[in-house]
Amino acid sequence: MNYLETVFSLLFTASVASTVILLLLLLIRKLFQKHLKPRVVQILWFLVLVKLLVPIAPQSPISLFNVLPQTFPMEWNSDQKSKQPTHLSEDGSNTEIQSNDADVQKQLPELTPNRADEPGPSSVTRSSQDHSPGTTNELTWLSISALVWLVGLLCLGGYYLFSTLIFRKRVGNALKIEDTKVLNVLEACKRKLNIKRRIYAYETSHLRSPCLYGLWKPKIYLPEDIGTIADSNQLKHILMHELIHYKRKDLWFNSLWALSVGMHWYNPLVWLSVRKMKADQEVACDASVLEALGEREALSYGMTLLMLSRSFSQQPSPRINLSHFGNNKYEAKRRMMMIAKFRKGSYKLSVAATLLIIVLSAILLTNASDAGRGAKLDIAAPSVNSGLNLYPTYNDRFRWFHSLDRALDFPKYNYKVPDYLPEGYQLEDILYSKNVTNINDTDPIIDVVSVTFVSNFGKKNEQTIEVKASKGKGNLLEEGELRGAPYSQIPPNPNKPLEYRQEAVTIGNVKGTLFTDMRRDKKRPETGKSFYWQDDNVWYAIDYYSEYMSQEDLTKMVQSFVMPKEVQHVRYDGAGNSFPLYDEKDLLAAKNILGFKVKIPLELPGLKLSGSVLLRAGDQNTMYGFRQATDALWTTYRAPYDSSTYDTSDYFSLYQSNEPLFDASLLSLTRTLEMDGVEISAYEDKNHVYLSSDKEIKLPYYLWKQDDIYYTVVFWGMDKQPEDNLKAMISSPTQ
Repeated sequence: MNYLETVFSLLFTASVASTVILLLLLLIRKLFQKHLKPRVVQILWFLVLVKLLVPIAPQSPISLFNVLPQTFPMEWNSDQKSKQPTHLSEDGSNTEIQSNDADVQKQLPELTPNRADEPGPSSVTRSSQDHSPGTTNELTWLSISALVWLVGLLCLGGYYLFSTLIFRKRVGNALKIEDTKVLNVLEACKRKLNIKRRIYAYETSHLRSPCLYGLWKPKIYLPEDIGTIADSNQLKHILMHELIHYKRKDLWFNSLWALSVGMHWYNPLVWLSVRKMKADQEVACDASVLEALGEREALSYGMTLLMLSRSFSQQPSPRINLSHFGNNKYEAKRRMMMIAKFRKGSYKLSVAATLLIIVLSAILLTNASDAGRGAKLDIAAPSVNSGLNLYPTYNDRFRWFHSLDRALDFPKYNYKVPDYLPEGYQLEDILYSKNVTNINDTDPIIDVVSVTFVSNFGKKNEQTIEVKASKGKGNLLEEGELRGAPYSQIPPNPNKPLEYRQEAVTIGNVKGTLFTDMRRDKKRPETGKSFYWQDDNVWYAIDYYSEYMSQEDLTKMVQSFVMPKEVQHVRYDGAGNSFPLYDEKDLLAAKNILGFKVKIPLELPGLKLSGSVLLRAGDQNTMYGFRQATDALWTTYRAPYDSSTYDTSDYFSLYQSNEPLFDASLLSLTRTLEMDGVEISAYEDKNHVYLSSDKEIKLPYYLWKQDDIYYTVVFWGMDKQPEDNLKAMISSPTQ
């Protein structure tokens, strides 16, 4: 289902983009039909076909879609994201988050009972990649749309197949033409067109118009007795027309159009375009015939067309890949007008026409560039997130991610990132936040993207470099977001000297402001600095400690900023790092890493899902007190604020993994239980081996193995009657 949804999303995007091009082409065809050469029109149809069949295209600054509003549903669901110093707790109260303290950001709330009860850092969190089914049995509307599309595709394919079989049965008894007159004309036409392949002509009573049929073994079918009705010159015109179809590879071209109709069957404009394309194809074929025969044959060729339209009434065309000589009355009239005006050389492409086609290809077949999108729209494309919310504790004001690709899934604004890092540094996390005056504000003071790079992670000499991008009516200085000016003192206090130095500098070729922390009582002995500048309406800052960043490295870093898709030298994939599960994309990524289906019920008796994090063994982006030796999924449930059963601070953690996370020999066994055929062992951590806290609390652990997966539940304050929740967890289905 996931691959089906991805394919459908890509094709739907291509269909919407192609609709714009089709409307433009149909308008050009209507207004300039008399002035466009038939071959130019056919090439334009080919460009549309490429757009329909190839949903992925390179970016270009001259793409048509740079000047169009980016309202196309590139992906089907959006999930807002951001970051903020104000966090909304479940009871609706406001909790201030000090996001500029790196040590606080990496704490695990559930390692001690007096911290917040979310399974991720209390002030900062992170994320991952991919796509998967929801946690319920209900299909998302994207899944339903993809299934409807697939059913339509299969039905249409079945109809074409059935029509083909019926046609083959009807012409199966067609007689191979042995008439010397017809054969001589056929061979003369093949020599004229330099066709060496054997192509036979057949006579049948089931067709009322000459046609070419067959991709691998092409055959020309002629109506019965046409050899006696048409003279040698008319036969030459008829056979030359069908052989031109063969030489132009029109049947292959039509097959690709049939495929595009199947892929975009829900788009009525594609059906209309196929009709118009085939009409233009016949005109182009006529022009090619006259180019081969010479303009002196134009009048007699037109008379042949009229003879066929009068002698053989055109029957409805079966839905198969044929090239009919005949056509409807309107198109026949149009063809006659082209034939009457034909001049030698009009089928060939001029240099100007060739250049026009090259330019149109670059304009129509490419996607909008990052620069183009930034100029026209300040919001990035929405992600492929479903309505599934696996991290309900976090609202759209604050999120964290382990990779740049995943961060870009959540709409914010276009920003640049460095393509150079000092030696030893790697991506730690990406944070989104919205700074607001109060929790109900919809217009944030400032939107901030914070990308943190770390060296010597988890060691005493750990160092970080933080790159920030921001937009809004506020700025990073006023919000205290700069390491070089952590306390902005705006407005300035005349009775207190500034705790930072501010100076205008140029680093590389970038003009900006350098802030230097001047506090004497700061916690760290190093000197915090921030280089702050603006680029294309986005403010950027590099936060660093001068003792660990040379001027040369700073210059290279400042000059290396590029759009994310242009990065070549820095890894932003976050491979091996832990990440929270926000939606189905993260759920699938977690299952692919773990190698098994997981249990994440959205509710348990009297409890609600708080959040879920995939913990990677040996990650480089979290500093959780519990460092497991294998990959595990960590999910937390909490009591709702209006609970009458539990205290609002009560919650428990569920761990699931392929290997045991906890050494039972280090715990004290208290009892054993059996639920639904599963044996559960209850332990206490009397020596605070795991998840230790400052308080003297003997945390209860429940360990069991089910379907070769190891589960552990740790209760925090709700262990008096754990059986209901344990039973619900054991009976919960995997997904």
